[in-house]
Amino acid sequence: MRQRDTSEQPAKSRRAKRPKALTIATPSIADLQNQVSTLTRELKEAREQQSATSEVLEIISSSPGDLAPIFDKMLENATRVCGAEFGSMNLVEDGLVRQAALYNAPPALATARTNKVSRPHPQSTLARAIRSKQVVHVADLKTTPGYLERSQSTVELAELGGARTVLVVPMLRDDELIGVITVYRQEVRLFDEKQIELLSNFAKQAVIAIENARLLKELRESLQQQTATADVLKIISRSNVELETVLDTLVETVARLCRADQVYMFHLRHDLWHLIAAWGLSAEAREFFETNPFTPGRGATSGRAALERRAVLIPDVLQDPEYTLSEGQEIAGYRTTLGIPLLREDTLIGVYSIARTHVEPFTSKEIELATSFADQAVIAIENTRLFDELRDRQAELRVTFDNMGDGVVMFDAAGRLTAWNRNFQELIELPESFLAKRPSLAELFRYLADRGEFVSADLEAQLGRTVDDTGLEMRYERTRPDGRILEVRRNPVPGGGFVLIYADITERKRAEEAIRISRDTAETALRELQIAQASLVHAQKMAALGQVTAGIAHEIKNPLNFVNNFANLSVELLDELKDSAANAVDTLDPGRRAEIVETIGMLTGNLEKIVEHGRRADGIVRSMLQHSRGGSEDWQATDLNALVEEALNLAYHGARSQDQSFEITLERDLDHDLALVDIVPQEMTRVLLNLIGNGLYAANKRSREGDGTYRPALKVTTREFGDSVEVRVRDNGIGIPTENREKLFQPFFTTKPTGEGTGLGLSISYEIVTQQHGGIITVDSEVGDFTEFTVRLPRRRRPVAG
Repeated sequence: MRQRDTSEQPAKSRRAKRPKALTIATPSIADLQNQVSTLTRELKEAREQQSATSEVLEIISSSPGDLAPIFDKMLENATRVCGAEFGSMNLVEDGLVRQAALYNAPPALATARTNKVSRPHPQSTLARAIRSKQVVHVADLKTTPGYLERSQSTVELAELGGARTVLVVPMLRDDELIGVITVYRQEVRLFDEKQIELLSNFAKQAVIAIENARLLKELRESLQQQTATADVLKIISRSNVELETVLDTLVETVARLCRADQVYMFHLRHDLWHLIAAWGLSAEAREFFETNPFTPGRGATSGRAALERRAVLIPDVLQDPEYTLSEGQEIAGYRTTLGIPLLREDTLIGVYSIARTHVEPFTSKEIELATSFADQAVIAIENTRLFDELRDRQAELRVTFDNMGDGVVMFDAAGRLTAWNRNFQELIELPESFLAKRPSLAELFRYLADRGEFVSADLEAQLGRTVDDTGLEMRYERTRPDGRILEVRRNPVPGGGFVLIYADITERKRAEEAIRISRDTAETALRELQIAQASLVHAQKMAALGQVTAGIAHEIKNPLNFVNNFANLSVELLDELKDSAANAVDTLDPGRRAEIVETIGMLTGNLEKIVEHGRRADGIVRSMLQHSRGGSEDWQATDLNALVEEALNLAYHGARSQDQSFEITLERDLDHDLALVDIVPQEMTRVLLNLIGNGLYAANKRSREGDGTYRPALKVTTREFGDSVEVRVRDNGIGIPTENREKLFQPFFTTKPTGEGTGLGLSISYEIVTQQHGGIITVDSEVGDFTEFTVRLPRRRRPVAG
């Protein structure tokens, strides 16, 4: 949408009438001449416009980065083809107008407008175009509010330049106004539509030129920055370049790219900022900052950036109330400063500042660029630190390497010698001249073989073993001709190659052999001592138990005999009483007679129970006495299978006599090739009866407590093992808890309820098997699953210690 005064209307009316003349069917010669003249003039104007546009485009293409000649030529052509006396081009930024080009202006106006930056009067034609971003067409400048209100710029145009008719066209980039092109006539005569359109095209070309220049400038700056960055990184990557050289290059590059007059770089040491690099400083300023480190704080740009851990811009240090480094400022003369912290993973290692000796704040791009170079400075400082640490570490490792107690030799991925220490050379007795040739591993081994270190077969075996899959660790031992024993260890090196470590282990082997012999002797003595101690302890226990048992049995035997005798006598007397009183009882009435008979029957039953339990108690006492005396010594060559069968039958029928409902599956896995065994049959029968009886008891108990699906079973197995035989008794009963297994063979320990066991059965069995027969007895059990006792006996009688 274009704004214009109504004074341009007559021009439109004249143009509107022209096409009607062409519609005459039979034009006259004069009309034809007028038409030819008009077309010729229009063609000439079109050629001039095309030529002007071509010239501008040619200048744009030939000088893409220099806008001044482009603007000058563009304004000249625009003024000429639009039929104006003079013209101007202004760039607009932040509401301020700066003259970019002026063509054919009267000298007085040109002088007044040179290098002028101003804010246009709100009522001026220029301000109207800036606000509306549209074409402003003024018929007479002297009738505008800007002139009438005596705006300086409008008065200058009208009175110094003689401008009357004004055409202002905005220069828009993505709807953003960046400038205007203005042409002036020194008479009141409006511009036509073609001229307005032509000037608009020139404005578009100006925008294109400005944008091209901006892009080219950014491209050049980017290329310059990348080149500078690459140069700095190239210097950083050179390991032989000193840090001072890298930092000097870096600060010089930052100064050039950021248009800085001075650059300072500081490193914090002993709580003071020390200058480590600088650019652009006078000799006096450099000496001052090198000899006067300052304390961290907000009084200096660098200190403030370090405290805030970010870039800090001070537009003018003389106007900053916190800035206190006044002496340094007076000597160096800087005004605008920018501080950048040097951070390594959030750890402050330094800070640097760039400065200008005049007041001109750094742009955001310059701040960003300076910050990026801070990262490179950190890399350079860190690389130097790491390089120094690596160099120191290498020196330490070299000293350690040479002073290691073992011989160390390194080979590369191709198997060629790369390094060795003094101990290797002395241990293998290799001359310096041979090692200096950097031989391969094969050449080293063959050299050793020529000296008699290997026989031919050993050489190839050792060589193959050493070079086979060097990525894995390997260890072997070899004996040198002088009798020394060497241990060789191979360790892979990351990236290829391997290390061989030679250790003289001769003394260690001798010590190990002596230790082994001493250990074996000590272990043998310890075993013998433990056996003797165990036998002694057991003998002491059994002796004490025998004394206690004999005492108890003696004390119980007399009253028990009295009870048994009088119980038997009472039974006999009761039988006589029944016979004597039979006639008298028969005379009683039936009720009384039945009562007496019942009473006599109860007495008889009670006496029989007393007799039965008296016999049982007597048997227990006899067993205790026999155990305390050590049992029988009637050794015989015995059929162990027959003994097992006998014990199995006795135990089974004994269990059945106590519980007629008890049923169990008995399994026999007997070795029928079993030879006769030297044992005391009576004692071994007691052992088998005890073990089988315990198994039947456990199975019966689980059966009574089960849900009806349980099937009791007991299995007895015999096997021959050379000079010994083995008997296993396994049941699927309730099992034995772990905490009870260790106590099973202790006297008087039982898991049965009171009255059902004495706790002597397994203790007596253990003594019979181990002490009397020189065998062993063990138990294995799982609660709720099984219990298995294993008895192993020597086939021939052996003397038993203790």
